Amino acid sequence: MRMFEVEDMLRPVGMAEFGRTYFERAPLFVARGEPAYHERLFSLRELDKFHSCCRPPYAKVFAIDSRRKIATEEFADASGEVDSLRLFDLFEQGATIVYREIENHFPALAALCRSAEKRFNSPFTANVYWAPAGGQCFPIHFDAKDVFALQVSGSKRWRVYCPYVELPLRYQHCHEKMPDEGFLAEFDLRAGDLLYCPRGFPHLVTAANEPSLHISLSTFPYTWADVLNRVMADVFDRNPSFRASLPPGSLLNRGDELHRTFADLVNRFAEAARLEPALDVIAREFVAGRPPCNVNAREVAQQANALSLDSWIESNPETFYSLVREREEIQLVGLRKEIRFDASAFQSLNFALQTARYQIRQLPGELENEAKLDLLRTLLLNGFVRMAAGAKVANEIAEAASP
Repeated sequence: MRMFEVEDMLRPVGMAEFGRTYFERAPLFVARGEPAYHERLFSLRELDKFHSCCRPPYAKVFAIDSRRKIATEEFADASGEVDSLRLFDLFEQGATIVYREIENHFPALAALCRSAEKRFNSPFTANVYWAPAGGQCFPIHFDAKDVFALQVSGSKRWRVYCPYVELPLRYQHCHEKMPDEGFLAEFDLRAGDLLYCPRGFPHLVTAANEPSLHISLSTFPYTWADVLNRVMADVFDRNPSFRASLPPGSLLNRGDELHRTFADLVNRFAEAARLEPALDVIAREFVAGRPPCNVNAREVAQQANALSLDSWIESNPETFYSLVREREEIQLVGLRKEIRFDASAFQSLNFALQTARYQIRQLPGELENEAKLDLLRTLLLNGFVRMAAGAKVANEIAEAASP
């Protein structure tokens, strides 16, 4: 079955319309009238399986209630592991259970995050909220991140207010209860519905008269402030004028010379500022930080050891990577790994990573056949490519051969 992707999440609104009309500007509410729409991503059945096979740490799974502070000791043991029986007892008493950044425990959620990262170019995580009837986690507050709420079952009422801080940075997250003022709109999310709440928009979320399960997909987008921080670091590294100390005594006795020096440095900064190196640093951090995709490791190991020149391979659209070409070697960065290859492998490596579907013998470049096999084994075992589906390949070959 095809994985649920970001286009499915936003449907019927397309990515172009979303970026043009809603992104960082206004809430988007999609009422679908399709209760099972999000069940491919998560369900109560998945939640029960999660608790039956593991004891997560309290930092990952916890109970929260806007009426009182719940101590960790109320649902976790001395080692910090969650006691599911006590956790669900708190649920019965009105607390909401939060599953924090659990996308990598569930392949469908991980695939949605990777899909969103491809389109938005910023890291995504998924929280899950299981709330009792009338349950409420937080008072009125705003987030410093963009939130996509996907209602899985039950229903929740969202009261959204006009922005309190316009486009807050990540350290400007609201930690205090806010006044009930500046009301903008109210949305009743039912199973299958979506609400996008931009960062900085205060909101109050309450479960209706039945338990509610929803996914909160969120991201801290990269900002121009992030870019300028990298630009400043680059300029300061290259120019000692910015590293000079303030003149002795000038902090409390500020003269005209201090202001002239500052104005001169501002002009020098504008002249020396370079955009591309800053973007390269951010892109490298983004790519290097994306986790590996969920795979059947035993099956992949078997496939890698059975490769032949006739094996069909396909690029992995869920994989983020960057290639850094140096004089004597190539560095492949991605999936939280760094792999180095001899420079002679560049043409074959680039082909292997970018070509949608191919046989190993088709790799161009200087590599001998055995080296091609070694290259593909490395890429396959590290998640950068995958085996092409046999039946699908056979059909494509038959279609290509037919008149």
